[in-house]
Amino acid sequence: MLKTIDIVLIAVMVSAAAWTYKIKHEAELIEDQVAAVQHKIDLEHETIALLQADWSLLNQPNRLQRLAEAFQDQLHLMPIQPDQIVEPDELPAEPVHLVPNPNTNLGGYAATTGSVVR
Repeated sequence: MLKTIDIVLIAVMVSAAAWTYKIKHEAELIEDQVAAVQHKIDLEHETIALLQADWSLLNQPNRLQRLAEAFQDQLHLMPIQPDQIVEPDELPAEPVHLVPNPNTNLGGYAATTGSVVR
């Protein structure tokens, strides 16, 4: 009887060791995947920092002024005048277009602005 218990215990111990090894191996694979994703994240952060530095160089006022002067003939850029700044209620109204209204049998017209029929 003692031999049967010993064999059962040895089988349980071997299966527990195999299960532990399997779990350890899966954890190492997941750890490798996490490290790869973290490496990609670090590369993206580095790329973002590089692009932000490039953007700040491209947006320097002196550089933009030189470009505006160099391409004045094509761009026709002019300094803003104080009378160009208006309040929203001073803007002209959107034009009203009359289109035939198929909903009336008298051939009436409907006023539209953009794609909305009024």
